[in-house]
Amino acid sequence: MSKVFENIFKKENLKKTLKNIFIIFVASILLAIGSGFFLVPFSINIGGITGITILFSGFLPVDITSYIFYWVLFAVGLIFLGPRFSLSTLIVTILEPVFMTIILRTGLQKFFLDLVLNNAPYVLENGVIQNLGSLDISLGLILAFALLGGLLQGVGCALTFRVGASTGGVDVLTFIITKYTGIKETVPYFAIDATIVGTGIILSIVNSSNILLISSVFGILGAFIASIAVEQFYSSRTDSYGVDIITDKPEEIVKFAINELDRSATIFNVTGAYSGDEKKMVRILFSKREYSKIRSGIASIDSKAFCSFFRTLFVGGEGFDYLQAQNESSIKLIKKYNKSKKDKNGK
Repeated sequence: MSKVFENIFKKENLKKTLKNIFIIFVASILLAIGSGFFLVPFSINIGGITGITILFSGFLPVDITSYIFYWVLFAVGLIFLGPRFSLSTLIVTILEPVFMTIILRTGLQKFFLDLVLNNAPYVLENGVIQNLGSLDISLGLILAFALLGGLLQGVGCALTFRVGASTGGVDVLTFIITKYTGIKETVPYFAIDATIVGTGIILSIVNSSNILLISSVFGILGAFIASIAVEQFYSSRTDSYGVDIITDKPEEIVKFAINELDRSATIFNVTGAYSGDEKKMVRILFSKREYSKIRSGIASIDSKAFCSFFRTLFVGGEGFDYLQAQNESSIKLIKKYNKSKKDKNGK
């Protein structure tokens, strides 16, 4: 761990480190604003820690629940994913709950609600409006808050990903499942969020609360907007990337890929068309969340390396999706059955 801190705060890396910390600081504010002003008060459950705080709001203030789950999951990540991953989530783990506490306990949330609800007689408890169903609030307003909250959450997540960090929270569970099962990150991520949102929908049905059910449905739209924001502000359409590296230090690059990224690599013998020089080229395939880390790692090993980053249409194998044969359509199966029956009768 000490070596990790030494590398981050080296003189040549200090400017970039401070820039990254500032970006994470801004991202944490956006995450807290999206939750504290737009989502949590109106029980708009888009999953993640925000959704969990809403589910537990009948027992605990949302900021206290946020502290508990962020730090418990941070400890779990430290155990199963190691200090390097946990270090990247530490700043958000500290800042996001703190900003949520500031919003809830300094009157900022109440000031905002008084403004947008025109001093309606709402009952605010643990950060959530308890009498939402009895208030004269248009569904359009709740929908707008769901979309705005989702947008802020998505942009906040995207900013942390851009500097190679993580938002922590349920992301930790996603990475643990991915690490030990090899399945694609989006599968457990969707499953966990779907479970949290689905629990909110079930509770609203059990409590016969139409307005909470509507808020939960709008939360699905908010989650969709958040995912779009992540794609637009962070990267693009694919989860898998590759990089070809022509370098004089191929062994060190491969060692970095194996030890720091938990990825393998392929080494090619290549020849420069103009110079005729024999070189080694290393190809590494990785997920989009590792882009910043791998770029910085290559620069620290060989700043003069010739690198070509590219997006892949599909990567199949260990650590990514596994190749699967496409199932035949029902129409094709029926045609095959009819053909075999016809051939049999013909005989």
